[in-house]
Amino acid sequence: MYKLSLLLIIVGGLIFETEGFLGGLRRTCNCKAVSDTVHFPFHTWRISSCTFCSCNHAAMANCEQACQDMVRNYAKTGCGKTISGSKTVYKSDASGCRESVGKEVYTCA
Repeated sequence: MYKLSLLLIIVGGLIFETEGFLGGLRRTCNCKAVSDTVHFPFHTWRISSCTFCSCNHAAMANCEQACQDMVRNYAKTGCGKTISGSKTVYKSDASGCRESVGKEVYTCA
């Protein structure tokens, strides 16, 4: 009986830790630098995540500001392999808490 209980606890723990199970319980702050016209993605980041957290959690509440700062710095450093002079805005998604697209346009250096 003891071995069966221990086995169930181990198997249950493994199931609990899988991404598939926690997918609905984990929130993530995702950010994209997208073109200012057609929103073609230049670059994406996963800024933060939390498990069992509400939309008021700092990782979600600050998602938009963190994304805006990330894209601003990305533009200042040339936007990677994107053509110099391209225009970009941020697009943030805080796992259903809030999605936003920036209005301020940044020019890739």
